Amino acid sequence: MKIVQLCPYSLSRHGGVQRHVRDLSAWLSRQNHEVQIIAPPAPGQDPQKDGCLSEIGRSRQISIHGTAFELSHARRRDIQATVAKLREWGADMVHMHTPWTPMLVWQLWRALALPTLTTIHATLPAPHGNGLTDRYIRRAARHFIHNSQAVVIPSNAPRKMLQSLVPEFTPHVLPPAVDLTPWLNAPHTRHRELSVVYLGRLEPRKGIDVLLDAWADCAAQLPQATLTIAGDGALTPLVLRSGLPGMRYFGRPDDTEARALLAGADILVAPAPYGESYGLVLAEAMAAGAVPVAAENDGYKSVLGPQGSDLLTEPGNAKALSAKIIELAQDRTRLERLRDWAKSTALLADVAQVGPAYLRVFQSVLDGA
Repeated sequence: MKIVQLCPYSLSRHGGVQRHVRDLSAWLSRQNHEVQIIAPPAPGQDPQKDGCLSEIGRSRQISIHGTAFELSHARRRDIQATVAKLREWGADMVHMHTPWTPMLVWQLWRALALPTLTTIHATLPAPHGNGLTDRYIRRAARHFIHNSQAVVIPSNAPRKMLQSLVPEFTPHVLPPAVDLTPWLNAPHTRHRELSVVYLGRLEPRKGIDVLLDAWADCAAQLPQATLTIAGDGALTPLVLRSGLPGMRYFGRPDDTEARALLAGADILVAPAPYGESYGLVLAEAMAAGAVPVAAENDGYKSVLGPQGSDLLTEPGNAKALSAKIIELAQDRTRLERLRDWAKSTALLADVAQVGPAYLRVFQSVLDGA
């Protein structure tokens, strides 16, 4: 099988979609299938080719609904040249990710005209959202659902909205397929006092303001505890201005640094109040041995399941978030039990577990086409 992965985001930027594309593609290659990944370059960078990854076009960063992403476009001649190479290679099908992100993915998908699996990674805007962007995303989602042979969603979080657009919509529900082996093997370092880590983009959708409010209470009751904030984004100045006790700003870590941070943490805090369809950072943290404390959005609930429901707090409620962190800090025996549970639960998202299910969906797309 020869599969074209169309990713709307630069693979040089950290993100769950990019990690899923890379790790699933590597796993497929190990199963003797062939994969080509097409993505835009990072904003301001020239396109590069690296193994099975080919960058084309140009991109610039924009922000919508409190999150930043690339807006990309390629010239017609570049699209034609890429499509010609993929056809010469013998591409069988397309796996398209978050397709309403303009517009490189659309351009290639239309020109290739191949059997298509679409993965919808994001939770769409609510049906009552009447902004131009909201209406556009819903219309685009309807178009791509109708024109794909199969659709995957990472959890049931987006299902209700998508079925309101396409009542007959019957998706495959599969978590992102990522290789958790490096996270499982990260060397553990435990500190005498509580160590809390935030890992992710510093943008409004991720709830970093809620965390900063919560940490003021935590620091008052746990004066020896530490909070490490690792990431960057539009709200970096807010973090740097906060000056909270016990807090340090790490910046954006590479993968090795991220694994070390999580393997040395007692708790990963994930306060994003909305917009999460899964929560890959929770699975990675759990594999590394950190216990997640997360906002109760549908995506995070799908990662933690019923057994982890007590680790969820009311979205946007800084008092509830700090109370949960303090509660866990005062029961180290419980934290150790939760670490064992977290590691086994995280494996449900490992590519070795999820990859075969994706492969069955790929085959069904080809068979149906």
